[in-house]
Amino acid sequence: MSEVVGRGTVLAGRYRVLSPVVSDLAGASAWQATDQILDRPVRVRILEHGAVAPALDAARRAALVTDARLVRVLDVGTHEGYGYVVSEQLVGQSLARLVAQGPLTADQARAVVGEAASALEIARRRGVHHLALRPSVLHVSPDGRVLLGGLALDAALLGDSGGDARSTTRADAVGLVRLLYAALTGLWPADPRAPQTPGGETLPPAPIVNGSPVAPADLVPGVPNDLDTLCVVTLGPNDDGPHSPGELVRELEPWGEIRASVAETATLGAPMTAQFPPTGAAAPGGGIPVPADHDDQDTAPVTVQRQSVRTAFAQQDPPGANRPGTPPPATPSRATGLGPVPSDTETPPTGLPLITPPAYAQAAPPPPVVRRPVAQATAPPAPPEETLGTFGFSDVIGADTTPPTTRRFDPTALILILVVVAVVIGVIFAFRALFSSLDPGDSSADPDPSPSASAPAVVAEPSAEPTAAETPVAPAGGPPVIASTTSIDPSDADGEHQEDVAKAYDGDPSTYWYTQTYKRDDFAGFKDAVGYAITLTQKTTVSTVTLRTNSTGGNVEVRATDASNPTGGPVLASGPFGPETVLTLDPATETQSLVLWITQLPPAPDGGFRVEVTEIALS
Repeated sequence: MSEVVGRGTVLAGRYRVLSPVVSDLAGASAWQATDQILDRPVRVRILEHGAVAPALDAARRAALVTDARLVRVLDVGTHEGYGYVVSEQLVGQSLARLVAQGPLTADQARAVVGEAASALEIARRRGVHHLALRPSVLHVSPDGRVLLGGLALDAALLGDSGGDARSTTRADAVGLVRLLYAALTGLWPADPRAPQTPGGETLPPAPIVNGSPVAPADLVPGVPNDLDTLCVVTLGPNDDGPHSPGELVRELEPWGEIRASVAETATLGAPMTAQFPPTGAAAPGGGIPVPADHDDQDTAPVTVQRQSVRTAFAQQDPPGANRPGTPPPATPSRATGLGPVPSDTETPPTGLPLITPPAYAQAAPPPPVVRRPVAQATAPPAPPEETLGTFGFSDVIGADTTPPTTRRFDPTALILILVVVAVVIGVIFAFRALFSSLDPGDSSADPDPSPSASAPAVVAEPSAEPTAAETPVAPAGGPPVIASTTSIDPSDADGEHQEDVAKAYDGDPSTYWYTQTYKRDDFAGFKDAVGYAITLTQKTTVSTVTLRTNSTGGNVEVRATDASNPTGGPVLASGPFGPETVLTLDPATETQSLVLWITQLPPAPDGGFRVEVTEIALS
């Protein structure tokens, strides 16, 4: 404990230190304090020695991340050579205290760790990682909220500066699975590669066999197979399991509401049991019995085989695949009015599958999509033979329909001459139209074609030649023509499947742009919407936007704005997706850019939610 900071010390003329609290990090002490200006309780960390400057910098970066599940950093500073970090007060029991009397139920563990993973995924997208996860930093408040402390700060105090983006993201994903293991078993599976990280306060260590923790199902009966497999493959010797908190969220979903309560007879500091929505029976390890007919929450785990994630999806993992994200399944059979499909079978684009329950089941290859051939047009019946004077013409050129003794006229030569004359006339008209468009003021600039056998026919019919005044004039602005497109992800500058945006207007209905797949139609709470920005070749009046999709449902809005301000301007049209959705702009708008703002996702055949846009047409 510092000799400079103690009870009654006032930091920065504002924070009065009251009493010490337990800290499991060497070189740092923790205190309960009061913000005398705002008259509220706070928690103060005093950084006495070690990597003080990096720790203060880490705390400043953590203060930029805002989420209700992350303990907020309120102030950072120094006092007489000591650094201090002021944060909101931690309430509720830590995970270590919660499991001190017995493991949590599977539903409790799934929800608590799932909420922590959701918070760290938000921090990851701001470039901030925890890197020092342990049971003492994860708390459950009396009102059922998860609170996670020590973001970035604790790792800096331990001298862990992190690494590249992949390794730091993977480290947090593995740390969350260690918390899941502790919640399921009441034991702490320490990381042998990071001995400097403190353990779970008073939690005993997990037994190790062949360098890996024993499977939770072998220690505690009733652990669901998917959670057991998740812990085994992630904490095993291989680089398996989720590689980001977002991937872990998708493996743990769905989970129920967290309800925490403390028994009235419990003394201060006694363990608190987290209680969850009903499951129909008393949960082992401290759950409460509830009525069996309560089915508001579907938290039944999915039973899967224990198997490596990388092994299951090795055949489907192309280089450069984005995470998190799920590629669409095989495209369902559909009819389209945009033209014939290029082949009878087609395999949808592949990408790295998002790890969703069942997390490690062997993925079967998608069945090929059989497309019905486009009906062929039937040729009209041949016209009946007509008679012109004494010469017979049939629908087949050169057919001999006269008696052998009658002198017959062969029309082949005449027809060839007429064809040549028509071609020459067409060429001359084309040249005149071309040169009149280049120099409309000079009507004498038409080049005279070289003499040919058909030239007299052109001169003999001057009245058929259009004058400059009769040349049709294109409407101002011309028809809308798409020059380029881009996808908009409010939470990620990379957009959503940016590599496929051009497939939505390439004229090929068998290709499409698609969003990532989510568990809910509201983007699983990660964002409010996804956009598709269209830039035209020139400023043009747009009256309708036609969308041809493989989806039905959801909602999309049309706005006359660009990718830099996707929600700017009024909503000109909106509606659900369908095989062919025509959105009429009210009013028709003269613009060079449009944004399709997708506020709700339609359901997908695989049970998730995404949209697949095959073609976009403007008029």
